[in-house]
Amino acid sequence: MSGGRRLCSYLVGAAVAASLAACGGSSPSTPTPTPTPVPTPPPPQVVAQGNDSLKANQVGRLPFTTSRTGALDATVDWSSATNDVDVALVRGDCSFEQFTAQQCTVLAFSVSLTAKPEKVRVDNAAAGSYTLFIENTGPGDERLGYQVVLTPSATGATPPSASSLKAAPSLGQKRTLHGVVHLH
Repeated sequence: MSGGRRLCSYLVGAAVAASLAACGGSSPSTPTPTPTPVPTPPPPQVVAQGNDSLKANQVGRLPFTTSRTGALDATVDWSSATNDVDVALVRGDCSFEQFTAQQCTVLAFSVSLTAKPEKVRVDNAAAGSYTLFIENTGPGDERLGYQVVLTPSATGATPPSASSLKAAPSLGQKRTLHGVVHLH
């Protein structure tokens, strides 16, 4: 064999050896695990909404149900900024009498003289029954709109812990109320 051929054979052999070394030689390769895709949650859905009227010192009651676990966002807006409207969201189908006797589990509430609209949120709310209470403390009668939106969780989540309060402070107890209205 001539020197040129030997050099060429040597270079080819070195290139093959180098390429085998770069591939890990003859040892088996470990497959890369395929990540498990996270399920995409369904889009938000309106579970309750409407428009209604409340006289001054009157409470509106709106029971509703959800079929999935997720975040509940309730928004209540009204016409006159001079009126004070407060909101509470409770677990279960709670009557007005149970609510004022503090026998309902309050999950969220907003009692504010200045917030407009009033908003409450409950994260990881389990599927089930809920009641939204809306109080118009006046001074005047009010026309209001309300909406409750459920943003479903991608997976089953831990339900929220109930408020240490049985009822929202002073909601339904600020003054003599003129009754309860069942909202639709």
